[in-house]
Amino acid sequence: MDDKNNTTKTITTITDQLNSLRSILRSDDYVQIQPSGDYEQVRIKLDYDIQISFHFDSLSILNKPLTINNVHDLRITKSSNKCQLNNEQWTNIRKYFDKLIQNQNESFSLLSIVQSIQDHLLKNIITNQKSKQKTKKPMETTTIEDVSTMSNKFRGADLIFNRIQHDKSIDRSQVIIGYEDRFTGIYEIAFNEFKKVHEHEYGVPMHRIRYFKINECIVWDRTRKLDILTGSEQQNGSPYDTEERSILVQGLYHFDQSLQQWIIQYPHITLTLDNPKVPSTNDTCLPERCHIVTWNILFDYYQSALIHTSQRYRSILDTLKSLLPDIICLQEVTYNFLNLLLNEIWLQENNYYIIIMKNVIDSGKEKSYGQLMIMKNFRPRSFSICPLDLSDNDEETAVATTVTKQKITKELLIARFGLNTKATIDLVNLHLHSDLSRNASGKRCQTLENFFKKMKTSNYMLIGDFNFGDNNLREQNILALYENKVHDLWKDVYNLDQNPGYTYDPSTNLCAHITSQSQINRRLDRYLIHTLDNVSYSIEHLSMIGIEKIPIDPLNINNNQLINQSDHYALQLIINFRTRSISHRSALVILPTLNTRSFIRSYSKEYYPSAGLWPSHFNLLWPFFDLIDCQNDQEDILLRLRLLLSQYPSFSIKINEIDSFIENNIIYMKMNDESTKYVKQLHEQLIKLFPQCLRDKRSSCYNPHMTIGQFDNEEKFNEAKSSLILHESFEFPVEYIYVLQRPHDNDTTPFHIAYQLPVGPVLQPINFKQINSVHIKLQEFFQTMNLYETNQSYKRKQEKFEKLSSCFQQMFNKDTLHCFTTSFLPYGSYRIGVNGQDLDTVFVLNELKSTNNKTSFDESLVQLKHDSNALNNHVVNLLETQINGNLKGEIIFYRKVQALFPIISILFNDQTKVEIYVQIKINNEKPSEDSIHGVQDIERLVTYVRCPPIFQHLLTFIRTWAQHVGLYEQVYGYLGGYSWAILCAYICHTYLPSMKSLSSIEQFSIDELFLLVRQFFSTFANFNWSSQAFRLYPKSFKQMNLLEKSSVHNRGSMRIISPSPPYNNTGRATINSTRDLIIQGFQRVLQLLDTINTISPEDKLNALKEILELNNDFPNEKVKSLVQLTFSSENSNELDEWIGWMKSRLAYFVNACEKECHLVIQTQSSIEYKSNNTEALYSIGFQLDPQTLIQHQNFSNCLKKFVDQFDLCLNRKESMKISYKIFSIHDWK
Repeated sequence: MDDKNNTTKTITTITDQLNSLRSILRSDDYVQIQPSGDYEQVRIKLDYDIQISFHFDSLSILNKPLTINNVHDLRITKSSNKCQLNNEQWTNIRKYFDKLIQNQNESFSLLSIVQSIQDHLLKNIITNQKSKQKTKKPMETTTIEDVSTMSNKFRGADLIFNRIQHDKSIDRSQVIIGYEDRFTGIYEIAFNEFKKVHEHEYGVPMHRIRYFKINECIVWDRTRKLDILTGSEQQNGSPYDTEERSILVQGLYHFDQSLQQWIIQYPHITLTLDNPKVPSTNDTCLPERCHIVTWNILFDYYQSALIHTSQRYRSILDTLKSLLPDIICLQEVTYNFLNLLLNEIWLQENNYYIIIMKNVIDSGKEKSYGQLMIMKNFRPRSFSICPLDLSDNDEETAVATTVTKQKITKELLIARFGLNTKATIDLVNLHLHSDLSRNASGKRCQTLENFFKKMKTSNYMLIGDFNFGDNNLREQNILALYENKVHDLWKDVYNLDQNPGYTYDPSTNLCAHITSQSQINRRLDRYLIHTLDNVSYSIEHLSMIGIEKIPIDPLNINNNQLINQSDHYALQLIINFRTRSISHRSALVILPTLNTRSFIRSYSKEYYPSAGLWPSHFNLLWPFFDLIDCQNDQEDILLRLRLLLSQYPSFSIKINEIDSFIENNIIYMKMNDESTKYVKQLHEQLIKLFPQCLRDKRSSCYNPHMTIGQFDNEEKFNEAKSSLILHESFEFPVEYIYVLQRPHDNDTTPFHIAYQLPVGPVLQPINFKQINSVHIKLQEFFQTMNLYETNQSYKRKQEKFEKLSSCFQQMFNKDTLHCFTTSFLPYGSYRIGVNGQDLDTVFVLNELKSTNNKTSFDESLVQLKHDSNALNNHVVNLLETQINGNLKGEIIFYRKVQALFPIISILFNDQTKVEIYVQIKINNEKPSEDSIHGVQDIERLVTYVRCPPIFQHLLTFIRTWAQHVGLYEQVYGYLGGYSWAILCAYICHTYLPSMKSLSSIEQFSIDELFLLVRQFFSTFANFNWSSQAFRLYPKSFKQMNLLEKSSVHNRGSMRIISPSPPYNNTGRATINSTRDLIIQGFQRVLQLLDTINTISPEDKLNALKEILELNNDFPNEKVKSLVQLTFSSENSNELDEWIGWMKSRLAYFVNACEKECHLVIQTQSSIEYKSNNTEALYSIGFQLDPQTLIQHQNFSNCLKKFVDQFDLCLNRKESMKISYKIFSIHDWK
């Protein structure tokens, strides 16, 4: 190429010029670029293992030509010590290169130089040398095949791209391209979205493509020389032959047993691209008991004649083989050690993964070194390799400069692993600057501060060679600043005065004596762990290893010639990570009902010394999680446990025998076979839910029992056994299971009930003379005040639910559907076991992962899945068909409502009203209750309150009061049932005393209820509703400021946030006027309590009665006029639909009255029906007189819009009429 013409060409970017270089080489991979200090280093591989290399500043020559004048350190070298050229040929090439540089001007292009050298090689050097056969060991290298022969066999990315683009047999929508960004790693992109570099300003050069996938299967891979698509696979020999080091690239590797070689793992996900919301899989999680070794193995560049590297490396590998740790972090690794390591059989056969840094791969050429991270049976979910700092211009100047003048960038290896599906931890393998670097202490301090300030996760661990000791004050001062968060594990385990932990000890370590200039003993190697979020850890073992000296000549061990394995001792750590503490001070149990207690006690009181510490019980899981009242306890343990229990109906246990465990001298009461079978099934499901609680094989042999005798010796055991005989069986219901706990600091304190969790899909309704309920006098009070739901009312709802469930099951079942599942579940007041007007239910259709075994029913649903409206309508019509076919004669009224989700509303002959909320979930691989409408909302409350029966009584009392005083019902702008439930749940959780036993529940008295009621009104009368949002914060949860909350929390004048995602405001219907009325209602109760005696139990009983007898003050004394709406129709069914339409539009009207008209209003909280049930009245009060209100232009407009809305009712008939009038408060009847 004429260099003059070359310099006058249009200037292109560096990328374009480097691509031009690639065009004259045999492979795109023959141009390699990597960061080197402030420069980029380029290596160009030519034939016969020769390379041209140079450095350039990418910023300064971004738009300049790539010429001799614009690059630094231009040289030609051999790529390896097995270059095929003999000395004469190599000398000839060197002279030609030097002459070429000397005879050209400074603007001579590098492209011309490379072309000239290639031409000279082809014309003037003739070699018939052929590749030698490789030996059996994959890592032992021989000469390779002629490169030109290889390149002819393996097709490039551009050819594969064209093949896919034009081959009509390939579905391009199923093709994925993996390409490499040299700063962030591998990206994947759909074939149809891929843009070449000339097609888009952000297009990708073809040489960056690393692989193609079709239907998730890799069909072409540049690194592995794999080409399934065209059949031109090139897999002769190992990719780690010394001559083929360019094939070994930075990344994660795993040994493929079928190919018998190490294979790079794609895709490489960097930390920045790792989505924390994606749960970790089992193969990316650390074992709970994790065995880690960190070791600086001493590179082989310095005093090589004295440190006997080959013997040391062999011994290090043998030590690692003897330990087989879960994680190995190595520093100062060179390619020579890597070559040995990858050939180790123990590494290949024990399912190890290995992350290899580029500095290790290039060490043979650059005299660099780096780190490795090796993992057994698991891999990182993501990892990154990045510079140690941003000012890495001064490296080790003594040792490294002796070896090479090249500047090597130190790097960090950061890998992220799961601790469970949700929690992760970052492990950092680091090697900080040694004192041989300029300003080493400053650099180390800067690196540490960067970690502690800039790490984007709290869960991380720093591992490796920190290169400073405990007497380096600057570094120690930084550690001291963060000592509350960052823990030095050696200092946690040992007293430094007694065990200083010198991992670098020239006084005892022969290698350290050779490499040390100061001969000072120091603790250079460490494990630092940041305080983990929601994760605990314990140190099982921490020690130095590799401290023994090894013989230099293994065949002559008596000559006293010894050496250490490295100048550093290794650190071995066994750490136990636990996302929850599992403790013998916590148990999940079944408790017999109180009416059986005295009978059981008659057997156990004499022979069971622990009876005072434990109530009589059957263990389900023991030990169990140590619950600390944090948000994660609620979400990850209690909620999951309750959702499992909701799938099991309540049951009974029958005790019919006394038996014994001879091996440990225990006598127990035994269930009958049927009860045992059921409890074992429950235990099996609990273990699947919480496998952490299965601590050993012995605990897997579960035998449910209730201990009544425990003996020190066999003699006492045999004596008691003969006298303990069960004369008659007894039975008790299991409606709850219990979490028992005791304090950690006191073994004499009895276990108490931490949580009472219901069994079955619904809570048992509270009623008179209920077992395991509250004190009988409190039950009598509820009975007298008519607070309990009647048995007839509850049974009617129960019957309707069972009938609907049965008729849906006829159509939607495992025989008719293979790709979908369905569930029909109650929620609302029926699920929580309190008296409510309606039976609220949800029907869920959930799509599973696609299967080939589709039924015709599956096909009909799949065809509609992309049109949500059509699918919703189809499913609702099917449900309607089933309902009409099975229950038509029992139904008075039926209508469909289209809201956010479809709703079916049914009124039965016995006036039972059922609402069916239809929820369809598409593209879910497995059913999940996480988002089932209403279900999770209720279950979070059930687990939060700790004692459901007490919560049910408090909620019933408060709901009844709210209904009596006209502050209940969301549709009228007040609080609905769920909002009141949240408020009551908070009071129970916060102020309910600890339950020492079942007696604490059964003896829950009127006095105790009164205290909760008073606390309820006091708390919420004084809450700052105008500026604060209320939610169920666990005691350890830090409240967010209002400004930090999303807009959804700020809708509504009272913000009572649901504990379930997406954390909607359950009080969103409230406006300022109704909020103020609710607060006044709270204050009204407090004023009442201030005026009456509340000292004796009788006083408190009377106070509770007076609270419930407070009247509805609509309209209140501030109302001056009312707007009264009159609805009429031919029959009650039409009237109900007419009123339902009004309710759906009322919120818009009252909001407009307040926000647009600036009026203060009071809404009526109920509809007044006339005696014939064909006419109804509804009124709204205003604080303006009628004349002023009528003349209010904005109000008139809002009222007209509201009334006009009734003309839009689709089901309106001529008989359905509406009218209104505005009148004075004095005319109110």
